[in-house]
Amino acid sequence: MKKVILPILVITMLMVVMGPNLAMALDTTGGTPTNNSTTGAGGNLPAGSIPAAGSLDIWTILKKVLDWFFNIVIIIGALYIVYAGWIYITAGGDDEKAKKGLSGLVQALIGIGIALLAKGLIYVVSEFVIGKGTTF
Repeated sequence: MKKVILPILVITMLMVVMGPNLAMALDTTGGTPTNNSTTGAGGNLPAGSIPAAGSLDIWTILKKVLDWFFNIVIIIGALYIVYAGWIYITAGGDDEKAKKGLSGLVQALIGIGIALLAKGLIYVVSEFVIGKGTTF
């Protein structure tokens, strides 16, 4: 029974995390791809409209990559918190497993904290360098 619980937990977490993203990517309008960001239909991406070819520059691409990376780090951190909590809860009086669970929880929280500080640091540095904070 114990061997069945972890795969079910992982599959459930993946469905919770990825399910809304898959549903948002579905275009049910049947329209052609457009660049109309006000309607949100007709080929637009879930995170915004499809950018025009001339508006793509290195900073736009870098921003998109960093946003994706940040989101992935936060998701992995949340999954690691769940895993560490599971280890801690199922320790059953075993001090080694309890220490391992608490250590994993601290590591996950430190990782999420570093990711949040890095995202904030980009804003602060851009405020000083170019005079306005970027929404990296």
